[in-house]
Amino acid sequence: MSFFKRLVFYLFGFMLGMIFLFYFMDKKDATFNYSPNKRVLADIKKKDWLFDLNIDSSEIKKRDLINKFEVDFSKSNVELDSCKTYVLINKIEKKDYFFKIENCSKVAKFKKTLF
Repeated sequence: MSFFKRLVFYLFGFMLGMIFLFYFMDKKDATFNYSPNKRVLADIKKKDWLFDLNIDSSEIKKRDLINKFEVDFSKSNVELDSCKTYVLINKIEKKDYFFKIENCSKVAKFKKTLF
């Protein structure tokens, strides 16, 4: 079998596999979180959220968490055993505001907004 025929068969199978993957994974709402930033945000997203009194809960929505925010690991404290503290930075809008989050086992507590 010539190289061209093998390439055509490979590309055909690859395309069928990609169509299958995109079709079924889209229905499952599956995410592939390989970076540490995405893993932390996905973990925070699936927990119950508690807001401090000075935070307007309309500023942040669960569906926008992964797209609009990044975790600043240099300002975060991940060495704690009970509740790790992360600092989220808004990367889309021009406003510079930060959320300090205590990520506990079942609850994510949004503590304060720093300007």
